[in-house]
Amino acid sequence: MYPYKVEYIYASSEKKKWYQSKNPVDAWSLAKELEALLVEFHSKGYEPDSITPILTHEIIHGSFAGTRTDGLMVTFRQKEPGA
Repeated sequence: MYPYKVEYIYASSEKKKWYQSKNPVDAWSLAKELEALLVEFHSKGYEPDSITPILTHEIIHGSFAGTRTDGLMVTFRQKEPGA
């Protein structure tokens, strides 16, 4: 059994060709999603190894380059027995 699991939490609404959400994900909602993920994996015997923001580039108003956080990549490591 591999001792690591990787999950991804979207920080912004997923963009689809036929649908785009009008409600962007706010920081509080993102924090609660991360908290729920941490609790879920803790109950399965995993602990967080790393949390990495994934940045994407975008053009703002046709001329300004910027970045935004697309999501968080969370890597979990299986706890050692008895830890």
